[in-house]
Amino acid sequence: VAIQLNDTHPALAIPEMMRLLMDQHGLGWDPAWKITTGVFAYTNHTVMPEALEKWGTNLMGNLLPRHLDIVYEINRRFLNDVRGRFPGDEDRIGRMSIIEEGFEQRVRMAHLSIAGSHSVNGVSALHTEILKNHVLRDFNEMYPERFNNKTNGITPRRWLKKSNPPLTYL
Repeated sequence: VAIQLNDTHPALAIPEMMRLLMDQHGLGWDPAWKITTGVFAYTNHTVMPEALEKWGTNLMGNLLPRHLDIVYEINRRFLNDVRGRFPGDEDRIGRMSIIEEGFEQRVRMAHLSIAGSHSVNGVSALHTEILKNHVLRDFNEMYPERFNNKTNGITPRRWLKKSNPPLTYL
């Protein structure tokens, strides 16, 4: 099974998959996480940090308390991995945390999508390079094998040529 997270809108599918595997099917955290990260892949559509979705923990906690609990546990384990890979780099911990601290805590949905996926791509080669070298550089340094490019979209001419060669010839 493969599930593509087309930008951050469907990022809640990650804690939902974990909830289903653990609460409905009785799996422990580690096997549920292995399945979850093996299933999900994330396509990022924006390089502007201000356009990346962030959901308030108060809202999420009121509407989806179990999902928020799972997000906190994902973040705890994820940050332990970051600390193990980059010891003493507390600035990096703050930048990479799935939970953004501040006046109100917020869930960084792109960070959740990256942590919970086995593949991360931009929508063009240039877009992917900007993600890897700027917007999501810390994540690329943590998981360079996850970042790849997949050009998004096709021109109508190319589509017609592939889908209907006789009409193209005409």
